[in-house]
Amino acid sequence: MKTIAFAAAAAFGLSAAAFADHHMAGPAGQSFEISSGEESYVGTFNADGTYTTDTGAEMGWTFEEGELCLTAMTEEGEEDTTCNAWEGMAVGDSVTTSEWSDDGSEITIERIE
Repeated sequence: MKTIAFAAAAAFGLSAAAFADHHMAGPAGQSFEISSGEESYVGTFNADGTYTTDTGAEMGWTFEEGELCLTAMTEEGEEDTTCNAWEGMAVGDSVTTSEWSDDGSEITIERIE
């Protein structure tokens, strides 16, 4: 689940206009449908720095200088942070990527809000 939870932040390959609209503000207020194989869920980047999913998962996020970082707690109680470049997506855009996957599997991300 962590693999596809981190995937919600992976947002690449959009038009210059969409990039300008979303790059500077980061993903605050945006929701994405994430799917990998038979699994899918919706994740939302909240303005308070939390990332929540419709499956009940919650983690923190930060966005600085074009880099998006997601921080989750491991079962051992340690922080696990993953960071990647973030360029934003327009509503309705989707991308398939392995950038946010721990095991290199492909994940499809669609911005829905």
